Amino acid sequence: MFSTNTLLVIAVAIGFYKAWNIGANDVANGMGTVVGAGTFTLRQAVLLASLFEFLGAFLVGSNVTDTILGGFI
Repeated sequence: MFSTNTLLVIAVAIGFYKAWNIGANDVANGMGTVVGAGTFTLRQAVLLASLFEFLGAFLVGSNVTDTILGGFI
């Protein structure tokens, strides 16, 4: 019914969507209090969270992968 490439594209799209939602939920826990207290504006919180989410994934993402491969599987 579906080709392998079509299934791959659908799986990647769903994976990105789920990762985006999980990340948004995690950021809301950390940034909700500072925005609510008026320390940061919503724009500042989104920009700061975007920067650090990217840096965390880029700089230490391989360490997380190594831990999962060596510690869980």
